[in-house]
Amino acid sequence: MSHALRSPPVTELPTTQWEDDAELVRRARGGDRWAEEALYRRHVRAVTNAVTRLLGRTADADDVVQDTFVRALERLEDLRDGAAFRSWVQRIAVTLCHRRFRKRKLLRAFGLDRGDDDATLEAQATEGARPDLVALLRQIDRELDRLSVASRSAWILHRVEGWTLEETADALEVSLATAKRRLAEADARIAPFREGSSEEGAPR
Repeated sequence: MSHALRSPPVTELPTTQWEDDAELVRRARGGDRWAEEALYRRHVRAVTNAVTRLLGRTADADDVVQDTFVRALERLEDLRDGAAFRSWVQRIAVTLCHRRFRKRKLLRAFGLDRGDDDATLEAQATEGARPDLVALLRQIDRELDRLSVASRSAWILHRVEGWTLEETADALEVSLATAKRRLAEADARIAPFREGSSEEGAPR
């Protein structure tokens, strides 16, 4: 993650290192609240970062993160492989983000969207960032806003959050080829700004 973009203000509590996800899921299924808390603590930062980047609004992100973990922990019996908890919770989070996008689009159509886009790339530039970098991030935000939700999500998860293509495809519930195609669509939109984005502190 580029140091010119500050991470959302999330406090990650200490996690246990001696329990893997599979064991924590097994224990949580048996009603162990400590195991549930450990799963949350271990994965909340990564989920919060991704959700905040995707939605561009901290208030919406807070709601989605909470809903994500409530759903994940309530539906642990549906998870066949406890070791896959990370990818599973990421998939739930991205799905809820897309639902939030659809709701936002409907509200906009009726002129009822009053949300504050306070977590865009531009908004999350660190204090003291060069004006040209801030302007570049503003341009990228505008181009991303013109993309489909799917392509924008692929670009943010892979290029900004640093997820692998496999993780991105899994979270979007598409094939690897489809994820690559959506990423290429976003890259083509951002391409005119690549020279500027190669400067220190800009997303690559």
